[in-house]
Amino acid sequence: MSPDTETRPDTLDPYRLPRTAVPEAYRVELEPNLDAATFSGVVEIDIDVVEPIGELVLNAIELDIGSCTVNGTAGSWSLDEPTERLTIDVDGSLEPGRATVRIEFTGILNDKLRGFYRSTFRDEDGNERVIATTQMQATDCRRAFPCWDEPDLKATFEVTLVVEPDLLAISNCAAVGRDERPGGDGDGGPGKVAVRFAETMRMSTYLVAFVVGPLEVTDPVDVDGIPLRIVHLPGKAQLCEFGLDVGAFCLRWFQDYYGIPYPSDKIDLVGLPDFAAGAMENLGCITFRETVLLVDPATATQHEQEVVVDVVAHELAHMWFGDLVTMRWWNGIWLNEAFATFMELAACDAYRPDWHRWTTFGLERSLAFETDSLASTRPVEYEVKSPGDCEGMFDVLTYQKGGALLRMLEQYLGTEAFRAGVHRYLTAHAHGNTETGDLWDAIEEATSQPVRRLMDSWIWQRGYPLVSASLAGDELVLDQTRFAFGAGDDDDDSLWVVPVHVRTGEGEDGGATERKVLLDGDRITVPLDDAGAPVVVNAGGHGFFRVAYDDELRSRLTGEVLAGLDRLERYCLVDDATSSMIAGRLPAADLLTFLEGFADDRDIAVWRSIAVAVRTLGRLVDGEPLERLRARVSTLVRPALAELGEPDGGEDELRAQLRGLLLSMAAIHGGDDEALTRARDVFTADERDPGSVDAELLAAATTVVASTGGTDDYERLLEKYRSPSTPQEQLRSLHSLALFDDAELVARTCELAMSSEVKSQNAPFLLRDCIGNRHHGAASWAFVRAHWDEANHRFPTNTIVRMVDSVKLLATDESVADVQGFFAEHPIEQAAETLRQVLERQLVNNEVLRREGERFAAAL
Repeated sequence: MSPDTETRPDTLDPYRLPRTAVPEAYRVELEPNLDAATFSGVVEIDIDVVEPIGELVLNAIELDIGSCTVNGTAGSWSLDEPTERLTIDVDGSLEPGRATVRIEFTGILNDKLRGFYRSTFRDEDGNERVIATTQMQATDCRRAFPCWDEPDLKATFEVTLVVEPDLLAISNCAAVGRDERPGGDGDGGPGKVAVRFAETMRMSTYLVAFVVGPLEVTDPVDVDGIPLRIVHLPGKAQLCEFGLDVGAFCLRWFQDYYGIPYPSDKIDLVGLPDFAAGAMENLGCITFRETVLLVDPATATQHEQEVVVDVVAHELAHMWFGDLVTMRWWNGIWLNEAFATFMELAACDAYRPDWHRWTTFGLERSLAFETDSLASTRPVEYEVKSPGDCEGMFDVLTYQKGGALLRMLEQYLGTEAFRAGVHRYLTAHAHGNTETGDLWDAIEEATSQPVRRLMDSWIWQRGYPLVSASLAGDELVLDQTRFAFGAGDDDDDSLWVVPVHVRTGEGEDGGATERKVLLDGDRITVPLDDAGAPVVVNAGGHGFFRVAYDDELRSRLTGEVLAGLDRLERYCLVDDATSSMIAGRLPAADLLTFLEGFADDRDIAVWRSIAVAVRTLGRLVDGEPLERLRARVSTLVRPALAELGEPDGGEDELRAQLRGLLLSMAAIHGGDDEALTRARDVFTADERDPGSVDAELLAAATTVVASTGGTDDYERLLEKYRSPSTPQEQLRSLHSLALFDDAELVARTCELAMSSEVKSQNAPFLLRDCIGNRHHGAASWAFVRAHWDEANHRFPTNTIVRMVDSVKLLATDESVADVQGFFAEHPIEQAAETLRQVLERQLVNNEVLRREGERFAAAL
């Protein structure tokens, strides 16, 4: 599909409903039975009949239909499970105009974390309590009630929930009524209450939400007339203050940024014990995993707090970009998520500018670079026929690459010009549906820049460029070719319209100048005022491309010039070098020497990139060469760690984070005895006096103790998982159980993941970590192989490919043959493209090991 092609429904298309009748308004009443895990319901749908028809076709699945009427007349019906369609035969013919459909039905509260599903927790007495909650995206609203379940078929929704009087019931809008219902047995027994909610704005079915259960709610915070609350499990009110503060800030900030008021009447942020995704942007009723909403800043690391800010901001950004204005079909879901990613970063940067969020985004962007360097990568947008086809869009190419491309565009156009285009887009399409090109056109109209041509070159073709920089007299020559890990990239003739920021000279006082150029072809030349000055290509570090300098230009980016670069620019240098080694352009030994040139750097983002490179190098050698590598890593890290000293209560949070990172690097990758002792002392001190230890050091110490400890340490961490003080401590402790260098303990962790003690939302990721264990990954993979059917039955479908992502680290010839052979016979149909990328990355790692292993060992 070309970027100008509009996706139109076809009555013969098994995935698109006919448009002979479309919904205008839903009135939904649901009565969940939490103990029996069932629900009953009735939905009345006002429809607009477009042409004379003899049947109505809508979506339903996993529902038992009791009756169907159209304008009060009963009709026969059939439910086709393969196509998830309910067909209602009308008596005679429906003529164009308004009609009303009424459907009675029953269903189950499933345990697959989709549609209307069952979530559980233990109360303070150890009793299991049940919550009924929802996750409708992409096409699971049809599991809760019959509906026209496609994103462009917007309508209003009035929801009524019939519940036990002592349960909390919430939905998208504020409650407007609470009516008593008599007991169902007719003997005067206790009845229920029907909680009625206000009518929503016109919106897509995938945004409908309702939650019922023994939950508590904070007092509302008034945000310019909009009540904001957090809904949480009993006993967790003390973990809500930070999330409320973030939510209030972001709600105000987004209204100012977009220049459009919040489009509904209230916002509830709902922390759930079972949730397959991170969070979901249901209008006014945003659902979250507890770990990304409920947090105690006094005991959480900076990163754990940052995740809360990111996710809360991401979902609130969707209230406009996604909810108010929605993609026409699922091919556009990438833009919803990419734009929300861009906005979460911008909001986080506004909330805590001292966190330098655009810089730390570099590490996340690198994950997109990694996937986009493969032959099996995909365009950001591609044709989507079935809703299931879009499952592959929920990946790093959508979130991280998409967000990075929007940041690159914003930096090229200017912040205010870009913002004006976004306002134009949202205003023009409010309550409607769009294609990707509509956004580019709105920004182009606001800026008079070739936005559509520029962005189409990035969205509709796979990969990204390597921009090579060289000198030719007094000119800078920029060339572009596609960067790829594998062979054959030199034959790829893909070209991008690349916005390149070029800076020449040193510092503002030293006469540095910066200009923006468009590399719109395979080569351009840029005149230089001073051909002998340092030149930085991708100045600012926001371009989605890698840079290869010639020897002369590279030699100028050392010493004081290197130290004077922006932190993201220095990060990019390290990241580019690591990728060059993987691609075979830089020997591993030279990469290590290059990393040692950053010993004096004190920025967390740069060191996080160094840590990634060190882990990559560590996978190439074993035995004595590994010990020699550890000695050099220790030499690299120890001076910086010593300089940081002990925590200071008033210090910068990123400095504290750097101390923790360096401690874990020195202990685990450097084998440094002093660091190992320090980490264990920190871990023991927290056991004696919980909460007394710096959170960053404690997180690092937990990783070190798990990576180097034994059975007693395992039992301690298992107990921390079972009796945590915060969701973050529980998750941190759980994942540490995969790090042990003990075959029996890692096997225990695999068994734990398959037990009822670990929730299905977390178990796949615990197994992923076990497979990623440097020493016992192959055994963990064998465990997953043996339990493949059980895992697919128990875990949410969207987590299966994530569970096996770390097989790419199993790079020996034996492991490659095993993994590749298994998936040849056991495809993951809902994530076929992502699996191909994982398997190709394993082959790339195998090639790197073959090419670099022996010569790197010899060089050490």
